[in-house]
Amino acid sequence: MGKRPWRRFDWMLLGALLALSAYGVIMIYSATIDTPGVGDPVQRQSLYLGVGTALLLVVASVDYRLLEILQHPLSFLTPLVLGLLNIVAVAAWQIKQTKAAALTASLLAPVVTPLAIGLVLILFVFAVDRAWLTRSDQASSRSEISFRGLIFIGVLAVVGMGALLIARLGPARLPPLIPYLFGLGLSVLYLLDCLTLRVTDVFRNLLYVSTVVLLGAVFEIGQVSGGAQSWLGAGAVQPSEMAKIVLIVVLAKFLADHEERMEELGTVLVTLGIVAVPIVLIYLQPDLGTAIVLIAIWMAMMWTAGMRLRHWIILAAGGAAALPLAWFGLQDYMRERLLLFFDPASDPDSYFNIHQALVSIGSGGLIGKGLTHGTQSQLHFLRVRHTDFIFAVAAEEMGFLGALAIIGLLFFILWRTLRIAERSRDTFGRLIAAGVAAIILFQTVINVGMNLGILPVTGLPLPFVSYGGSSLITLMIGMGLVESVAVRHRKLEFD
Repeated sequence: MGKRPWRRFDWMLLGALLALSAYGVIMIYSATIDTPGVGDPVQRQSLYLGVGTALLLVVASVDYRLLEILQHPLSFLTPLVLGLLNIVAVAAWQIKQTKAAALTASLLAPVVTPLAIGLVLILFVFAVDRAWLTRSDQASSRSEISFRGLIFIGVLAVVGMGALLIARLGPARLPPLIPYLFGLGLSVLYLLDCLTLRVTDVFRNLLYVSTVVLLGAVFEIGQVSGGAQSWLGAGAVQPSEMAKIVLIVVLAKFLADHEERMEELGTVLVTLGIVAVPIVLIYLQPDLGTAIVLIAIWMAMMWTAGMRLRHWIILAAGGAAALPLAWFGLQDYMRERLLLFFDPASDPDSYFNIHQALVSIGSGGLIGKGLTHGTQSQLHFLRVRHTDFIFAVAAEEMGFLGALAIIGLLFFILWRTLRIAERSRDTFGRLIAAGVAAIILFQTVINVGMNLGILPVTGLPLPFVSYGGSSLITLMIGMGLVESVAVRHRKLEFD
């Protein structure tokens, strides 16, 4: 990037980021001073800030439109991913049946045939789909839709008859068929999707597939921290944090390419399919807070892309109808947190930290008790004070003005980000900036809200302030993308 583009770099935004992050380091120091068992979080957070700032500048110097190259569609990735899913499913089932730690050659032999059949079926659907795409280019759209509709109904009928036949066989005869059913089921789902929404086309995106693979790897080799198995590399990397940025880029590309088709409900449903896979994988870690952030990103980007009101109403009605299912699908600790929010007296021990946060915020007054002089934080009444409840520490020690400074800096960053989105030269850049703004806004509202006791506790960090390497570096990369959009907001002379 030459000298002239750097003139359009938003230095005020960078200054606000660094000021807020430095404020966060100071509050982490105060929250962890004389606290055994936490190591040196100030040194680590300072290192994260330095690395994050360097990454921000590097990302800003690269044209954000080059990210489209990483999303160049590779059609063979879809059958490859589905084939790997089939292998993993069959292998996991065989390991469970034999109670072995790994598949040996003798144990693998019985599943070679079903694996081969499943792969052949998936490749067959892939080949048929390629032929259909060629046919659709030559045939009229109406006749092609009718043709695929008939096949869709026929496949559903065959699946229904197959299900009845399997049910009649009884549970005693079912186990030998299970390895075959994995591949058959994946190929049928692939076929139905090719006939309708084509959600599986997202697997043609290498960036998206890599993220899904990392999220899946967490379940096998991930480390547990804070009750969630969401870390790789001895706790150094949290794939769910990077998934936020990847999802923003993938959705921005898809919505920019389908800008003229936002009138269609199918486009909306495909975007739901794109976000559903990482959301489910993150929820199962379990990490409900990050999963909700991905939903907030989707909503913000769909609003920016111009999703129609009738589609919002349809999805809202569907979501309301699914609430009972969602409630029973929550894990026990998630339901307990929600019940605690509505009835604090139901579990005084669990409500203790929320109460201490309210005491901290209320006792700070206008100018606070002074750095390292807060009673709730320094006497360790307030738990997780350098991560989830760092806002309460700031409010107690720096007072109302100190807390207001944090909120003011966050909303200044949000305003500058939205301004960059508004001035973006293309839809892709505008949607990227909107997605990053969604992360900042949503996490700020949730974190401050749970510190004030007006929202349930979800474990989301306060952007740029709470301790956490993956969170800070992810946000810095996101802001680097925003700055990349900012320095290129003017149209080229030949545009």
